[in-house]
Amino acid sequence: MSHEEPSKSHLPWPLRVGRRVAVRRRLAPDDPSGARFTDVTGELVAADVAGATVESRAGTVVVPWAEVVAAKEIPPRSDRRGRPHRTIAIDDLQRLMVDGLPGLLRMPIGDWLLRSAEGFTGRANSALAVGDPGMPLAEAVDEVRAAYGDLGQPALFQIAGEQGFDVSAHPVAAEVLARGGRVFQQTFVMTAATREVALARPVPDTAVEVLPAPSEGWWTAASPRTVEHRELVERLLAQVHDGRYLTVRRRSGEAVAAGRIAYSPGWIGLYDLHTLPAERGNGFGRALVGESARDADAGGVRSAYLQVSADNAPAIGLYESLGFTTHHEYWYARLD
Repeated sequence: MSHEEPSKSHLPWPLRVGRRVAVRRRLAPDDPSGARFTDVTGELVAADVAGATVESRAGTVVVPWAEVVAAKEIPPRSDRRGRPHRTIAIDDLQRLMVDGLPGLLRMPIGDWLLRSAEGFTGRANSALAVGDPGMPLAEAVDEVRAAYGDLGQPALFQIAGEQGFDVSAHPVAAEVLARGGRVFQQTFVMTAATREVALARPVPDTAVEVLPAPSEGWWTAASPRTVEHRELVERLLAQVHDGRYLTVRRRSGEAVAAGRIAYSPGWIGLYDLHTLPAERGNGFGRALVGESARDADAGGVRSAYLQVSADNAPAIGLYESLGFTTHHEYWYARLD
């Protein structure tokens, strides 16, 4: 498996292939329109020595780097009216969530994305089965199985649908089940407007430290599994494009809770929220989520997502009380 990205030496702007982008282009002085600039918006399909190639509504446009004035990734487009955190398509949100835990190795199979992180977490070690794999389904499943087999890992598929959907009827899950595999671990994806979540009150006599990299205090309050695999987790976190690391500290400086957020265009994702067992019930989880939303809202980011096991009722209750609702759910299908 390999990660296919454009060479960083060709990218003067922070753009990633496969994302929706807005590129401001400088026009020639004698352009008939009389304008100095124009905006090219669409999916970035290539970024190389030729420039940024954008698949726009007007067709394929190649913008040489010398003509790029500014560029940025933009949130996925919704075809429905409503609040962005509710109207984003399931497939788009599934793809966007890869930003929060990208894996160490990534390989596309058509629209699918295989990820591996030496077995740490299902999200970073599964094939995101979204879109068209570009081949018959049985062949795509064989391809995934072979790729993970080469890594000494079972083939995992992440399969998403509306809340309450029959996962066994999903074509990928049905193929895995027909081969003797199994489906497990129902997970809810919950979303909210950051401005609403930001209303959560801080805990008295504490402060939430927000840093661009994990501090030793953050590691002190992180979950035991995260700490146990620290060397691997550090390599995984280095793959996160834009992250923040939050630590709740008492006035004495003692770290009692930790979490992190991953930024995507228009969104933040909340990850690794953990409160030390002896400190639970004191509102530190709520403080982490609220401060995460305030950090996002201050930067103009409107929407937040998180992922929570469907059987974790206390966490779901907390998130609902902060304004999160279930957007969709996903399962894993495993084929040994």
